[in-house]
Amino acid sequence: MIRQDKGHPTGGLFFALLVLAGCGPSGPSDPAAPVGPVAEEEPIPDPLGTYRNLGYLVGDAKFATVGAFAFLPGPADSSWVIFALSLPNSALRFRREPPGFLARYHVDVIVGDTVQPTARLEETEEVRVRSFRETSRRDESVVFQGFLKLLPGDYTVGVEVRDVNSSNGFAAQTDIQVPHFGHGFVSAPLIVYQAAPRASRDSIPSLILNPRATVGLAGKPLVYVESRSDNPPILEVRQADHVVWRDTLPGPSREGLGFRTYVGPLDVDHLPPGILTLETRLSEPALAASARLVIALMPGWLAADYDEALSYLRYAGTPAELDSLRNAAPRERARLLHAFWIKRDVVPETPENEFFEQYFRRLRDANDRFSEPLTRGWLTDRGAVYVTFGPPDEVLRQLGVEARPDDSQVWLYDESLGFELRLVFADVSGAGSYSLTAESRRAFREAVQKLYH
Repeated sequence: MIRQDKGHPTGGLFFALLVLAGCGPSGPSDPAAPVGPVAEEEPIPDPLGTYRNLGYLVGDAKFATVGAFAFLPGPADSSWVIFALSLPNSALRFRREPPGFLARYHVDVIVGDTVQPTARLEETEEVRVRSFRETSRRDESVVFQGFLKLLPGDYTVGVEVRDVNSSNGFAAQTDIQVPHFGHGFVSAPLIVYQAAPRASRDSIPSLILNPRATVGLAGKPLVYVESRSDNPPILEVRQADHVVWRDTLPGPSREGLGFRTYVGPLDVDHLPPGILTLETRLSEPALAASARLVIALMPGWLAADYDEALSYLRYAGTPAELDSLRNAAPRERARLLHAFWIKRDVVPETPENEFFEQYFRRLRDANDRFSEPLTRGWLTDRGAVYVTFGPPDEVLRQLGVEARPDDSQVWLYDESLGFELRLVFADVSGAGSYSLTAESRRAFREAVQKLYH
């Protein structure tokens, strides 16, 4: 239902759709490894926390919704306000409805006062999947999108999203500033799944927004920009205070009535992982508009910046390789990291990078299995070995004796690595903190060199 006050140009259109934006359920994890204390901290990574810090509308771990607003020129002096949100199938409760499974969710967006809103967008949508396995997907699998017409200005907006078949959901309130698209305008760059140019400002934008503005390191995002200028916009990409890429947008995909549309792929090979700022700019007149882009290492693995991304990769290469990435100049980071990423791809013929898919599964498992009183699991010695080599072929437990009071674990590798490796972890303090012995630490470093050469 769309509510409209007399004399105020509001109204809208909404729709919901399924988008296969990421990977399906993760493949089987590695065989069981020695179990340590269960981690109590926030999981790594924490994508919802990252989106929340960026100002998105974010649910909780149980209902992992991420929502955002975007703006494009509208009829006359108004603007199109695009509201988009994404959520995983796992946030919804599905019921059997042959030939598959069905879930429903309700979206309610209220602009202004709740009693007499300036505009309202309200709809119940259906999600249908074919198999029970699809109901547990944790990636971005459902995208909802709606349009409203609003005059430029500041508004308070309330958003509520609820699963119809359960009590799951989230509610939030935020302030938006609807821009005025006057003479010589340029829109903020929008990251979209698909888009087509439109004929006029009266036309509803024909696009599907990427609500999280997030793509993988090997992704190929589309950028959508509208401008009213004879000069093509410049697209500049920054991370922190560094310009990592700059180029002029190619010729417009189409010239509408009074404006031009630019839509095309953004080459992620030039961009480092982390949170980036995209800015479209016109030199004459001097105008600029910006938006966020997040480059994830893998689906769900977000880093705030390049340094944090490298911290997740600390076990993926030799010290020399990692130092080269760490010391790279800002404009060289993306090129070197992409080369490193491709080098590790054990089956380059496939679109997946099997090495890093396994690597990140192990990283998450290590954090759950090897947490110690003062150290998160993936940062412990056992976590480092587990992520690097996988589960040991055999684990031996050595109890302390009078001459050596510490308890020890001995991890043995043979068939799984193709060479023999014996590593001893000692709990010297007796507090459950296992560290590699000096001899085993040297053996570990030598094995890393052998593995990655």
